[in-house]
Amino acid sequence: MWRCLACLVLWMFAAISASGHVVTQIFGEWKSSEPWEIEVLFDAGYAVPELRDDVNSPAPSREWLVNQGESGWAPLRAEAERYLRECLTLKSDGAPVAWKVEFIDFAKSPPDFPELLNDGAYFRMRILTEAAAVPSEMTWAGGTRPSFVLKLPGKDSQYLTLAPGVSAPLPVAKKDKPAVGRAPWIEAFRQGFLHVLPKGIDHLLFVMGLFFYRRQWRPLLSQSLAFTAAHTVTLGLAAAGIVRVSGAWVEPLVAISLTVVALENLRPGEKKQSLLRHAIVFGFGLVHGLGFAGTLSVWLKPGDGFLPGLLSANLGVEAAQVAIMGTAWILTIGWSGLPAYAGVRRAGCHIIAGAGLLLAIDRIF
Repeated sequence: MWRCLACLVLWMFAAISASGHVVTQIFGEWKSSEPWEIEVLFDAGYAVPELRDDVNSPAPSREWLVNQGESGWAPLRAEAERYLRECLTLKSDGAPVAWKVEFIDFAKSPPDFPELLNDGAYFRMRILTEAAAVPSEMTWAGGTRPSFVLKLPGKDSQYLTLAPGVSAPLPVAKKDKPAVGRAPWIEAFRQGFLHVLPKGIDHLLFVMGLFFYRRQWRPLLSQSLAFTAAHTVTLGLAAAGIVRVSGAWVEPLVAISLTVVALENLRPGEKKQSLLRHAIVFGFGLVHGLGFAGTLSVWLKPGDGFLPGLLSANLGVEAAQVAIMGTAWILTIGWSGLPAYAGVRRAGCHIIAGAGLLLAIDRIF
């Protein structure tokens, strides 16, 4: 009993400490083999050491990047190249491959920075190998760094993900050799799952708020389906570019959803309230879908494979929700009908509500 309560307290503090930089990946796309070229979508926050090293710092916005001007862009470019060279190593037959960097968006005046769903500060970097060298291995440096996701060439558009400290062979151009990497739908499922577990502590607390409503499989299933249906709608609309809402509004609302759902749990659980409960869950599911889109927009884009990727990402989110609820169910077997569980449930709801309120204040101010 007390272990469960302690876990909730730890989750609350983890949620508050993880409320800053939500993007934990650098995304690249393999553009050409002859000459060898990849295009990196670089988060400008990683080019500012004080933002990069502080997990509580908010991710910079596109407006912030636009307003830097040339006096601010020059050091950003220099630090971005330095950081990328520190992270990325290319080799061919065991020998290092030299490469150079071009800043695509800065070729125009004023620069034409990408507009992403999360309104983040990004610019594109082109990596070109010198001479005719073709890398056969890629290494991403270890430490507290984001992972690197590379979209591979080909009709199937597989993805190669390098966690910090990982090396991987690169696919060759010959057709008789298999490509490496994950299929797009597998990567989409994985990213959807990871966005909740372990990265989305706020979403995890929201799901626990759903669990504390009633420990009965029908209410749990119906709430989960309502939440999934809602975030599928807004994630699809946002990822397709039809709906665009600033993260400055979405992230505080996601936090507020924790407080509302948790406090609503403390009301008498009469059947006539079921419709209201599901309306609340569905409404906040729409908000969470916009939050998912802000994070997943780096690699989930309209085009070939968009619909399978969208569905797979949502299935990944749903799988994470089921994992959370299933774990909570197992941990409460044998004592869910005892007075002690009622006390833990009330305490858990108050903890989740408090975490949501603190997160909302942190994200607003």
